[in-house]
Amino acid sequence: LNFIAKPNPNATYGAECKHGDDECRGNIDELCALAHGGDLPLFWRFLNCLNSHSGDIGSDPDLSLKCASSAGLDTEAFISCALQAEGRELFRQSVENAQFAGVNTSATVFIDGHLRCVEDGGWRDCLGGHSASDFIRDICAAYKGSRSRPSICAEYPPVV
Repeated sequence: LNFIAKPNPNATYGAECKHGDDECRGNIDELCALAHGGDLPLFWRFLNCLNSHSGDIGSDPDLSLKCASSAGLDTEAFISCALQAEGRELFRQSVENAQFAGVNTSATVFIDGHLRCVEDGGWRDCLGGHSASDFIRDICAAYKGSRSRPSICAEYPPVV
């Protein structure tokens, strides 16, 4: 998960986000939820909660904590990350990764290190399609984790 921002050591969060500090704050919260969520379903629940209050992301100091708690995240680890150096470092790395990959459009989707699709007022460079099921299928095909593949992958066989 990488975010587009302009590095600036003098900015509140070490970078300037297109929509200001609230966006940067929300990005840090998302990175900390991912880092301390344990698994993707918990992170997904966190994101769904956060996005259901999208106008308050970054500006309501309690929203991310409420979402972390309702998603079942370790709230102590989440808050520690979000409010301390770890969160800012995750954000700095995220911004650097996006710049290194040449990403300047949100949303740009990479799967397994390869450009998969770009949405910029319309989808482009999406050879495998751009629906949610297309992305799930390709993520499942690229999965190389040490644990067994997520059960949802059985529903999305690779294209032959």
